Amino acid sequence: MSISNVSGPQIRPNLPDSQQPRIDADRPQQPVRQQPPIPDGAVVRGTVLAAREEGSYLVNVEGRTLLAQANIQMLVGQRFRAIWDSSGEVPVLRLSEEELALLGRLSADDRDVAGALLSRGLSLDPKALASIRTAWLGMGALPGQLAPLAELWARGLPMTEANVQLLSWYLSLDEKKTSELWKRTRTELRDRLSRGDDPRKAVRSLLAGRDELSDFLRGHGLLSSPAREGVDPSFLAGAFLPAGEESKPLNARVSAGVSRRGGKSLWSVSFDMEGDRLGPVSGVVETDGTSLSVILRAEREPAYVELSRRARHLRRELEGIPLVLQNVAVAHGVRRLRTPGRGLDVTA
Repeated sequence: MSISNVSGPQIRPNLPDSQQPRIDADRPQQPVRQQPPIPDGAVVRGTVLAAREEGSYLVNVEGRTLLAQANIQMLVGQRFRAIWDSSGEVPVLRLSEEELALLGRLSADDRDVAGALLSRGLSLDPKALASIRTAWLGMGALPGQLAPLAELWARGLPMTEANVQLLSWYLSLDEKKTSELWKRTRTELRDRLSRGDDPRKAVRSLLAGRDELSDFLRGHGLLSSPAREGVDPSFLAGAFLPAGEESKPLNARVSAGVSRRGGKSLWSVSFDMEGDRLGPVSGVVETDGTSLSVILRAEREPAYVELSRRARHLRRELEGIPLVLQNVAVAHGVRRLRTPGRGLDVTA
């Protein structure tokens, strides 16, 4: 997929007003240092911010907002991994030579399915290829169905046409709309609980509806499901959680995962978000049911300093929960491939 820089460090072209950068007028803005160019051949990770016409997308790569063209169907909210090729006049995001060689040995239908898996950092498991291909052909083999199918397979969820349509709709929502739907959810739950409804019954009744709010909560439930064992959830599209003020909506994308290390099961929840002042911020919380580890990461220096300053407050709050707090760490730099259990001493 080819890619070109979007001019202007602050305003994001073609985004609705609700998604334009948020500026805090009450505090001075930190100057943003000029970022060095991305090295040719580097493996980069990014997130799809918005879909454009003719197969182009607005993406975030290494904290930079870029306009890209892709030769595979991508979802808004999808994380991807690619090789940065700056050998020509226009930089290109492409698969690695090894991945291209694998695709070359597959049939045309399997190449499309494989592209959806590889772009999410997933292996070309024969069972995965066969399962997704069968489901895809059964619902008409439309290009836009592959990305949601890959997301469903990565979580072990039913690959039905209804789930595919639900995921496509959920991930197309902007920050203003998701903030509105979360507000409605809180209001509905508050009203039902005030009438004495059982909390679980209240949630089930919201999910059982046939309106936009019910669709939103069902889509949220699908993307909140943990990834299959061995799948890095940070490569998958995340569920939306409100993280900003009501007047300045800001979404955090949250993913869950399960893995094993040293004979123990590990559960993780990871998030990422981007604010105007702090820039890209991410984190992962992991537990084996006994101990807890928290690792936060900021790409910009001012954000790293601020998170480091507040880490002691987070540690103090977490020390009150019934888990052994092993680690609260703050890292600086671009988010890297995550190793499950890295912050936990599973031998303890």
